[in-house]
Amino acid sequence: MPPGFKELFRSRNLSSQSPLPSRGYSSQASTPQDPPAQPSQTISPASTATNAPAPLAAIREGYNYGVNVLHDGNSRASVDIVFVHGLTGNAYDTWLHKDTKVHWPGELLRQDIPDVRILSFGYDADIVGFWNPTSNSRLSNHAENMVGELVRKRERTNTESRKILFVAHSLGGLVVEYALRHSRNAAERHLHQVERCTAGIVFIGVPHHGADLGSWAHLGTQMADILRRANKDIVGILKPGSEMLRVVQKDFHSILRLRKDEETAIEITCFYEELPVIGVGEV
Repeated sequence: MPPGFKELFRSRNLSSQSPLPSRGYSSQASTPQDPPAQPSQTISPASTATNAPAPLAAIREGYNYGVNVLHDGNSRASVDIVFVHGLTGNAYDTWLHKDTKVHWPGELLRQDIPDVRILSFGYDADIVGFWNPTSNSRLSNHAENMVGELVRKRERTNTESRKILFVAHSLGGLVVEYALRHSRNAAERHLHQVERCTAGIVFIGVPHHGADLGSWAHLGTQMADILRRANKDIVGILKPGSEMLRVVQKDFHSILRLRKDEETAIEITCFYEELPVIGVGEV
């Protein structure tokens, strides 16, 4: 777990900082008063009275599409932590230590902070793959699907007012940003809960302003088109100077400013590579 990461989730009164125009910026997260949460249904066995975590059973190796519960917390749970994987990843392998086969959200995080519900959102983020066709879903489709599934999960478990913390990797960060935009602007009032309850976001290697990876992936889609359909819409979003990326960033920063004016600011923490990735470039 990165230094200070646990404290981000434990903290109820985080220090306020002014947003910066660069990749890393931070603002004060609010702490809405939530009613006691009711336990939701999950494949994982419930925690015992001593809060000892049960073995991970909610997801296994593979895509695990949609919203899945990795840890259901307990009667004191007041936060939903939602993990959103990135480009070419999936809800299981992205967070798995390849050598030890330890799944960070499902096996470690639940031990550090058992009084939370931990969820993952899986979607088709493959772009260059020669054996299976990629999804033709655009960024907006993934974001809207995530909002809809989170709302249904929270309504079924009577936890609509519970705070949300997103942990997003790579393309997953753009999915989260678009999801907040969709949630805030939705005509259906029940969809507003996702944006309204979001208290913090952890961005891990998210290409907020585009990345060399976009150009690299574009070459891959040209080759892949010979064998099967490729998702060029998402590849285009990742290019520096992308109009769609500019709109997503503009709307996301507008939400940050509005939330700060409403005194319910969203806490932001960014982790990013300082050196280029060999064969890919800076991400």
